[in-house]
Amino acid sequence: MSAKYRVILEELENDIISGKYNEVKKLPTEEDLMKQYQVSRTTIRKAISVLVSRGYVYQIQGSGIFIRESALKGYLSLESLKGLTRDYPNKKIVSKVIELKLIQANEKIASQMKCDVNSLVYFLKRIRFIDEKPLTTEHTYFNKKVIPYMNEEIAQKSIYSYIIDDLGYHIGFADKVIYADKLDSENASYFELSEGEPALIIESVEFLSTGDVFAVSKSIHNYKSTKLLKLSTF
Repeated sequence: MSAKYRVILEELENDIISGKYNEVKKLPTEEDLMKQYQVSRTTIRKAISVLVSRGYVYQIQGSGIFIRESALKGYLSLESLKGLTRDYPNKKIVSKVIELKLIQANEKIASQMKCDVNSLVYFLKRIRFIDEKPLTTEHTYFNKKVIPYMNEEIAQKSIYSYIIDDLGYHIGFADKVIYADKLDSENASYFELSEGEPALIIESVEFLSTGDVFAVSKSIHNYKSTKLLKLSTF
């Protein structure tokens, strides 16, 4: 069931993002989805539950599965690990690589990555632009044992797509810490802001579905253009 529900989940997610259901504002019924994919109700419900957790849909008993309006807008989701490409589906996303090099992990990075000190890791610093406006600077370490190759061409695109489509991995989960700080002069210049203005910081340790750490990152966000989406239930 696991592999099948993932396929259904990806297809439904892509359909929602592409706007397939924008007019009707709801998904087909569970019965219709069961017939379409030739799977059990349990499998369909598993896929739908993940869509709910990621903020794409909500369910009303007896009425159906509805598209959440927030899913059609530009928010940085704290619920999923799909990256900016999925969070901002109707926006032009460009990545500018500032630095990319292979280094040895220090004690802090090795501890977070659960690898040996001096293990080889890629360090990437890049700026992400949304519709030509700088949204975030990313400082990311990738475990070379897990991500064996990284170059500037890959870093200019969606790294998650590279990990999923090219390397064939399943991204599992992440531990995130979010806090406010002040911009230093370097990052202020990227955002065309002044040193000392607010910054939204997200530090993340990211895992594959196997439990292996593949990345440790620190993202510094432009407070004027970043909106976070966190789903809550009663």
